[in-house]
Amino acid sequence: MHAIRDIRGPVTVTDDPGHSGTLPGWAYTDQDFFAREREAIHFRSWHYAGCLEELREAGDYVTASILDQSVIVIRDKSGELGGFYNVCQHRAHELLRGRGRARVITCPYHAWSYGTDGHFRGARGMQNLPDFDPRAFALKPIRIEVFAGRFVFFNLDLDAMPLAEQAGGLAEELQREVVGFDRMALVPGTPSGTMKANWKVAVDNYLECYHCSIAHPILSDLLDMKSHFIKTEKIWMSQILDLKANRKISYPVAEDAAVKQGRFWWMWPTTTFNVLPGSPDLSVFSFMPIGVGSTLQIGQCFTMPDVPADLARHSYRNGVLTDEDVVLCESVQRGLASRGYSSGRFMYDPAAGELTEAAVHHFHRMVVTAMGMTQCDAALTNLAEQATRPT
Repeated sequence: MHAIRDIRGPVTVTDDPGHSGTLPGWAYTDQDFFAREREAIHFRSWHYAGCLEELREAGDYVTASILDQSVIVIRDKSGELGGFYNVCQHRAHELLRGRGRARVITCPYHAWSYGTDGHFRGARGMQNLPDFDPRAFALKPIRIEVFAGRFVFFNLDLDAMPLAEQAGGLAEELQREVVGFDRMALVPGTPSGTMKANWKVAVDNYLECYHCSIAHPILSDLLDMKSHFIKTEKIWMSQILDLKANRKISYPVAEDAAVKQGRFWWMWPTTTFNVLPGSPDLSVFSFMPIGVGSTLQIGQCFTMPDVPADLARHSYRNGVLTDEDVVLCESVQRGLASRGYSSGRFMYDPAAGELTEAAVHHFHRMVVTAMGMTQCDAALTNLAEQATRPT
């Protein structure tokens, strides 16, 4: 049993989902806890940056960020992919924005320039500094890795275990079970939106379908909740739901549709892969924290190049369904701050059916483990002492 103390109540997350409490409300609202998550979780984990389709030619780049750390992934002149912090080594101006192509990385502030391999190239006036060492001003590297043959991830921890080792089996499952995976093309644009909720609230909501038949009427009419099956692995999980036979709500899925299941994968800590019944397509969405009570949902969509865009399905997936989840998560975030709430209890179904919250439990255990019990105990003891200290 893991136990982290806090002046507002203990953490009662145990190893057994059938007898475990959830993370307490303060784990979603406390600024100090969020600050420690940034170092213990987000700056040591793999996050989605983009896809190889955007990085085909020399100089092609994408930018991404985790909290206040902006990064660049770029293909250099030799054809290699590299990753760097997106900050000029002169006076810390941001170097690149968005996505594009750059023969040379040039700072828009004072025009310091860098090669696509991150090495310093030149700066006006450097000839006046006899002790200037160009090697000392190369861009600072980050880890990058191509996952499942097409998805590019980054990690600020240079000593991080390779993603392929951590997420063993997920890449193979995506390649095997997503219809047309190798032939899909990137759909232009990066759908995004914010919610007023902690990132863990968004992940909690994603990792269970206990709420689906109640809160998502179209989804519960589309998919057979009785067919729900979920499995958890080391740092990822998978949900499967079959297409419902007798649907009442109009939803564009042809009888001969290539995809007749809903498939949902989550990978620690922020990335999801999503398939809905109908034409072969895949969305990759991330729940990126931007504050203790604010999360950016941002992603990319892929589809078959010879299949017309299905605007109705796109509108439901990135509109109705997302909007419903935002309303749910924002309400939960408000409730987590209530003095009338401490922590909850996981629902558990050994058959891994619709009612189980085993994957949420697995996620909570990962959070507790990543944060470190001793570290949190000491920090929260300091909080308690400060709260009782005379002013």
